[in-house]
Amino acid sequence: MTKSHKLIGLILITVVLVSGCQKTVAPPDPLLPIPTEKQLHWQKQEMLMFVHFGIKTFYPSENHMGDGSEDPNKFNPEHFDPRQWVEAAKAGGFKGIVLTSKHHDGFCNWQTATTDHSLKSSVWRGGKGDVVKEVADACHEAGLLFGIYSSIYDRNYENSDRNKAYYSDFYIAQLTELLTKYGKVDELWFDGFGAENMKVDFKKVSEVIKEHQPGALIYDSGTLVEYLPDDCASWPGAHGGVKDPNWSFEDENGPWYPAEASLIAQGNWFYNNTPMISLDKFKNYYQSTVGLNAVALINVAPNQNGLIDTVSITRLREFKAWVDGLYINDLTQGEDVKVTTDSWRGEADMFRPEKMVDGNYDTYFTTNDGITTASIEIDLGQPMDIKGVILQEYIPLGQRVSAFTVECFDGHKWVLMSSQRTIGYKKIILSNSPETNGKEFPKTERIRLVIRDSRACPVINTFSVIGTADKEM
Repeated sequence: MTKSHKLIGLILITVVLVSGCQKTVAPPDPLLPIPTEKQLHWQKQEMLMFVHFGIKTFYPSENHMGDGSEDPNKFNPEHFDPRQWVEAAKAGGFKGIVLTSKHHDGFCNWQTATTDHSLKSSVWRGGKGDVVKEVADACHEAGLLFGIYSSIYDRNYENSDRNKAYYSDFYIAQLTELLTKYGKVDELWFDGFGAENMKVDFKKVSEVIKEHQPGALIYDSGTLVEYLPDDCASWPGAHGGVKDPNWSFEDENGPWYPAEASLIAQGNWFYNNTPMISLDKFKNYYQSTVGLNAVALINVAPNQNGLIDTVSITRLREFKAWVDGLYINDLTQGEDVKVTTDSWRGEADMFRPEKMVDGNYDTYFTTNDGITTASIEIDLGQPMDIKGVILQEYIPLGQRVSAFTVECFDGHKWVLMSSQRTIGYKKIILSNSPETNGKEFPKTERIRLVIRDSRACPVINTFSVIGTADKEM
């Protein structure tokens, strides 16, 4: 066990009293790989707001790519207000902002000593403005996570007469500025697009990160996991969500490597006068990211005034209200609810099935070692309309479940609603979704989770039943 997994040390010292005499019932051993504290904290944020804002904002088109020849003087957001962005992020339920400090066009959104293709060549604030600083300050003041995306690919440098052999040093100098001038950086986002053209020394990049921002979570696009295996998150393979099954690792003998999905809510990454996506598309985004064991990084693009459109903020509020509705009416909290299973670990109170509905992330149901199946039934006390279920594994002990079903009792028999493979940090299964093959959950009094296979004894800390009453879904 590495020191990065010190969270587990607290778990392994638990002792309980059973049957009136002292009896040690140890929790399951961690099943590797497991998340570091940093990765777990990041996963619990669930949704972050991506912000693409730069010189391409002032060259709007269907293509988000600049070519590096853009005139810095066109950058002039007269009403730039990152505190308005922070309020928009809160309105949408986002726990942080990841800002594009430099995109593929090479334009730098901060006061850099490395290039004139930057804010210092702009008329905005007399060439003294610093977007990165103001956004960082606004996030830190509001208690939001602050992240930086700095494109590895740089078309301005590529198309210049500068010696291409020096680009790695150039990029590392830029990164060092970003990591040392703006306080705590919670996430670093590296786009792998075009990286192979730039010949960056990623070992040196990793050393710079470890020296200046060791607490940062790194979305690495496969570039840094070799050097920072305990710090990285992965690209799920496509923009727009993830596909099940979704393990939080690529190899059982490798590092924990959870997915972060990047999605566009407005513009073509950068603002181009197109409206915000529909609420239904936002719902799909949530289900195909957070609902499939990933973190959602959803792009909201400020306009040329440096503000997020008012109508866009209204849509963000609608989205947050819908997400909140999935959690507000949890039918497992009713007075007549019973949670049962055939057996649990050591028959100890601390591992009873009721631990899945107590609202405490760090308590869980589990079985004895060697038992890799389980059937957990929730009796709601009376037939009720339901929208779906939310399931969570206790990932500090590893991702385990490899096959499960969700079933409802129709008064005569158990009806299969969903057959899935993985759960991970969170799995959300809703009516009329791909997870139910378009079926709607029936009105039911009894619902059960049947774990059909697991890499080791299953460890489940949440089994929530989403109600439909008193909340528009």
